[in-house]
Amino acid sequence: MRGSSGMRLGRVSWVKNLERFRSRARQIARTRSWLYAIVRTLKYGPFFGVRRRSPLRRELLKHGTREGWRMLNLGSGGCRLRGVVNLDVTPVTGPQVVGDGYALPFRDETFDVIFCEYVIEHVPDPESFLRAAGRTLKADGRLYLEAPFLQPGHDLPGDYTRWTRNGFVREMERAGLSVVRSGIHLGPAFTLVWIAKDFLAAVASLGIDRLHRIFRYALAWALSPLMLLDPWLIRLPQAEALASGYFFLAVRDD
Repeated sequence: MRGSSGMRLGRVSWVKNLERFRSRARQIARTRSWLYAIVRTLKYGPFFGVRRRSPLRRELLKHGTREGWRMLNLGSGGCRLRGVVNLDVTPVTGPQVVGDGYALPFRDETFDVIFCEYVIEHVPDPESFLRAAGRTLKADGRLYLEAPFLQPGHDLPGDYTRWTRNGFVREMERAGLSVVRSGIHLGPAFTLVWIAKDFLAAVASLGIDRLHRIFRYALAWALSPLMLLDPWLIRLPQAEALASGYFFLAVRDD
């Protein structure tokens, strides 16, 4: 009995040490953008390695850095932006500020730009979340968001909502914001690859979770060349109905 108890305690201690090591390794990776990009590419396959960044996002970030704007990365996750206040709801992801998106720990009219990228689908009350963001924007500030349309559920159970482009514009209006620009961020090929890999992995794995993860990872790489079609596909008039996600630029209604 004593030997069995000692083995269990030793196993628990080993698991705790491993988790502590993994947590520390994640924190180190998240503070180094180049290392984090490598880790994300290896972990998630080409979805985060070759995903096209919005030119509008790059323009805002570059201009804001040059002009010394106050900028917020709302729901940063592990993606820390330089020259930006990175905020997340948990310290595990390594943000500079830990805070609740419904009650942001900043004064009214603090930021010139707020970035919020594929966070809104994980928020149970999007309208209240958007209102809180709008409160911290300066009168001439900008809110840049990326929101999903045709995407399988992810980060379950904390995944709540999908929007058409028009639907999200209405969501913003209810929160006291006006969309001044919007477009396709992730195109039809991204939609196809994501759904195809999840479907094929579900069929091939026969319900075995470990096999499912292996098949999803392998299929992401095998199908990834299809995503090279998106720069052409998003120019087609039919692309909006098949987009994986949209970007939006909004201002406060004063």
